[in-house]
Amino acid sequence: MRKRAVLVTGIWLLSLSVPRLAGAQPAPNGDAAAEHLTPPEVRTRVEATYPPEALRDRLEGTVGLEVVVDEGGHVVFAHVVQPAGHGFDEAALAAVRQFVFAPARQDGVAVRSKVQLAYEFHPPPLPSTAPPPVATQQGPDQSTLVVAERTVAVIGAPPERDASSESSTAREEMLLLPRYRAEGMLDVVPGLFSVQHAGGGKAQQDFARGFNLDHGTDMAFFVDGVPVNAVSHAHGQGYTDLHFLIPETVERVDSRMGPYSADVGDFGTAGNVTFRMVDHVPESLARVEWAPSTGHDRFVVVESPDFGDRWRMAVAAEAFKEDGPFIHPENYRRLNAYAKVTRVLDERSELSFMVQAYGGSWNMSGVLPAHAVCGEGDGTPTPPQYAGSHCISRWDSIDPTQGGEAQRIAAVTEYRRQMDARWDVDAMAYVLRSNLQLFPNDGIDAPFQPDGVLYGSQVEQDDTRTQSGATLRLTDRTEVAGIPLRTTMGLQVRNDDIESQLHRTQARHRLDGVDANIPGPIYDGHIDETEAGAFVETEARPAPWLRFILGARVDEVDAAVNNESPTAVDKASGYAGASQLSPKATAVVSPVRAWDLFAKYGRGFHTNDARTLVEGAATTLVVPARGYEVGTTVRPVRGLSLSATGFLIDLDSELTIDGDTASTSPSGQTRRYGIELTGHYMFDRRVYAEIAFTAAHSRYTDAVDVAAGTVYLPDAPIRTFSATLGARQPVGQVTLLGSASVRSMSDRYGDSGPTPLVETGWTIVNLGAGARWRFLELGADVFNVADTAWREGQFEVGARLPNQPKPTTPAQAQNWPAGISFTPGLPRTAMLHATVYW
Repeated sequence: MRKRAVLVTGIWLLSLSVPRLAGAQPAPNGDAAAEHLTPPEVRTRVEATYPPEALRDRLEGTVGLEVVVDEGGHVVFAHVVQPAGHGFDEAALAAVRQFVFAPARQDGVAVRSKVQLAYEFHPPPLPSTAPPPVATQQGPDQSTLVVAERTVAVIGAPPERDASSESSTAREEMLLLPRYRAEGMLDVVPGLFSVQHAGGGKAQQDFARGFNLDHGTDMAFFVDGVPVNAVSHAHGQGYTDLHFLIPETVERVDSRMGPYSADVGDFGTAGNVTFRMVDHVPESLARVEWAPSTGHDRFVVVESPDFGDRWRMAVAAEAFKEDGPFIHPENYRRLNAYAKVTRVLDERSELSFMVQAYGGSWNMSGVLPAHAVCGEGDGTPTPPQYAGSHCISRWDSIDPTQGGEAQRIAAVTEYRRQMDARWDVDAMAYVLRSNLQLFPNDGIDAPFQPDGVLYGSQVEQDDTRTQSGATLRLTDRTEVAGIPLRTTMGLQVRNDDIESQLHRTQARHRLDGVDANIPGPIYDGHIDETEAGAFVETEARPAPWLRFILGARVDEVDAAVNNESPTAVDKASGYAGASQLSPKATAVVSPVRAWDLFAKYGRGFHTNDARTLVEGAATTLVVPARGYEVGTTVRPVRGLSLSATGFLIDLDSELTIDGDTASTSPSGQTRRYGIELTGHYMFDRRVYAEIAFTAAHSRYTDAVDVAAGTVYLPDAPIRTFSATLGARQPVGQVTLLGSASVRSMSDRYGDSGPTPLVETGWTIVNLGAGARWRFLELGADVFNVADTAWREGQFEVGARLPNQPKPTTPAQAQNWPAGISFTPGLPRTAMLHATVYW
């Protein structure tokens, strides 16, 4: 007797490309998405190969999958939602991805749909005289297609796109690309650039749409809904450190540009990025990386234990070390741990729990004044002490005692339930504890710096916080006057309990009390900051070719600052509060199935550091932003999408870097406008390509700056370009892997003018190659193939170098010549890696 496979499917309408027809009548059960719906039918199926080991041991398994079927009946996305292990998951995925369906139809129109599959593996009975079974599922009579009212509550494919500037990148695409650092995951977001501007474990510096985002001033980052940007942080407003993420545990990276998302509040002015974390992996793995020229060693293991049909789980651990190419090694050491478990409570609800832990310590190369580095320059005079053979190497450090350490542990729980045919509920709560001790030195000679300090102004920044919060989201699907509506309502609350300190230091030793200018710490205090937001968003589809999304959110921010040191230089104490109403609006027109037009408006905001408000440097806690966007997306062939977007963003106050304290402070009004061109291609899971180009015009617009001619935005990107290609090609029993990427940033301005210095642009090319045979994968990546001498992070600062005399008058200190300081980018570096799957 043959073994048998039972294929049971549930389907619901995604409405990704073809909306529901106008005038359609509601289904008897009130579920608008199910009316006049003809489910997809399997036309061509490729039978799954029974895993040899499972067949040998006569194991059974049921694999739950979620599949997106496009209007042509092709499977464009598939992933496991209920793993079975023992090779069943991979076998089921490989087969289902090659299925061809008669597409779902609504009122006779082919539409994109989501299908849930339960693929059952049952070995045949083996009488003693029976020949060995064949190794594939056999027979069309072994499949059954059942139309379900709605899907069970699982995390599905990316939502329908509401703008040409939205993107979503899946794990299988990310794992194709060469990535030297964990933060390199941000490279998959079109138009977003991320660089390291000091070295070690300090948070990256990010750029997008004409914004120098620094560490996250105007881009909101989330991990499974938990906000990452830190308010009123010791190292700058919105500080976003992503070193706690293990790339292999990220299921998907979703991004939305601009302040148009009703469910995003603080920092979401330039856009927002969400990392969706895995709760299972189709294959467990262990990976080793080795780059001898930089002392880069990394080991990671990811495992999905099997606890039965109602459980999904993923656990991971990472050990990392790196010295970098520097004369003074970074000595960066990092340990990460991750676990997420999901319990399916019933067919309509599930509960998940996630924990992440991170600890790291490092030395920083810091930023080097270009006019003191051999072979470099910035158009300013070279100091006599660094002329000729006295210049320093670009791999040296002016202050090798810079560095820091960080710890973070977070716990998250989430409950999802489909309450009935109309309502869904999603509730999430989290708590995290983090600590950062950082010793940066931008080389500025502060007027109250004590005599005898060798170089500039090293500071110690301490930030210890407990962050907690919760989100409640309700979604309703209904119909009014024949128009289908989907309404989402939500409440969000967040509290940060912060202990923050700022000290003058030299070689990591505090200078508190050394003289009358520094009687104690610069700042030592407690900050309690609470943000609460409520939002509502309704999507209406009055015609098959027309869609409107209207929304609004209201936010209230309250902060109390209390000085805790009687000897502090800044004895800031006080209370600040502010609120804002932010309307949002989107229109989507689809003249034909493969062409969408978008228009968007949104009001958003970023907050200022609460200390700057009570000290008087800022005038408001909440800084409004207004965004406008038009764009179009076309899908000329299967798997290919091309987009063009025009944008404009007005900001009432810019957040800029304060080099003296290595933090951020408010400045004047700004305007940015520009264009963004993107393309994405995914073919048969074998070829992945992405291309993005952004051009932005960024200026101060307040009257004082315009009158003075100081209108240029320091460090703001002007043009960026990126292109990525990844491929996997089976050849017999071996799968060949290859990848290539290029990233380029043009020259930009180092200061506001009227004659700004220039920060030089760069272009970097990375290549990767490898091969997989059964459960073993070997590969090599080469970063910066051309060995370009590039400046990864750049700033304009007035740095006093060692052996340069101190200014003797306030006027000399104020007029100290400024120049470009930079962090050298990675030289040509080869990295080998090996991965074992099971």
